Amino acid sequence: MSNARYAEIEAPQAIADAFVDLTRNAHEVTLRFDGTLIHYPVSVMTVDRVLGRCLLDITGIGDLNRMLGADRWFVLHARQASAVMQTSAMRTVEVLQRSTRLGLRCELPGQITFLKRRSYFRAALGQGMRVAVVLHDSRGNEWKATLHDLSIGGCLLSLPADDVHGLEFGDVRYRARACFPNGETFEAASQLSHSHIDTDAQRAYIGVSFDIGLEKESRDVWFYVREVEREQARQASARPEMRPLAASRLFEADGDTPAV
Repeated sequence: MSNARYAEIEAPQAIADAFVDLTRNAHEVTLRFDGTLIHYPVSVMTVDRVLGRCLLDITGIGDLNRMLGADRWFVLHARQASAVMQTSAMRTVEVLQRSTRLGLRCELPGQITFLKRRSYFRAALGQGMRVAVVLHDSRGNEWKATLHDLSIGGCLLSLPADDVHGLEFGDVRYRARACFPNGETFEAASQLSHSHIDTDAQRAYIGVSFDIGLEKESRDVWFYVREVEREQARQASARPEMRPLAASRLFEADGDTPAV
């Protein structure tokens, strides 16, 4: 795998290599059927490079006949400390049963996506800590969002699910501009790393990776991370009189913060 944070792999042998790595049980592997939000724990047992297939142990999946009866496709997710992986759509070849174990033989996917994680501390915004963020691309398009959490390496944005049209992941460059309630702002060159749709709330959550190369920029972002965490701790304190914390200047509204 390359050193990029986000990578798409389509070469059949490279995909097979990735699945062989999953057989070593160093990842948390789950299966999600089309049209469902449930992740079922599975294991990758064997990989057939010649036929381009793999065998999954799916003993933990209940009501299997209903899930597979309509020839539904599914997606595999794999997680470990440093990276996450997601496949394109996969389909069943056959279901196997040996004693109490169930196996699912399926075609290897046509594509897998890797996202490398960084061990940055993330400061999550609490209720009432609204920070507006605007993403700009090189063509002049913009998307308005709100800040969900912040780290020195990037942030997580929230916006209406219907507003994500046109956003591109991977090597496409953006400028992310955050405006705090007191009117203070910061900007960073950015790339989009991953997304998640909350269908119940009709919200999209977009992972943003900062491209920060200067020491001063890193110090500036770290200041904002510390201030977000301090304000969250102040608001969450059950007995604020015991350890009074001064309010962060960033969250003292001046009335001019743009709405999103």
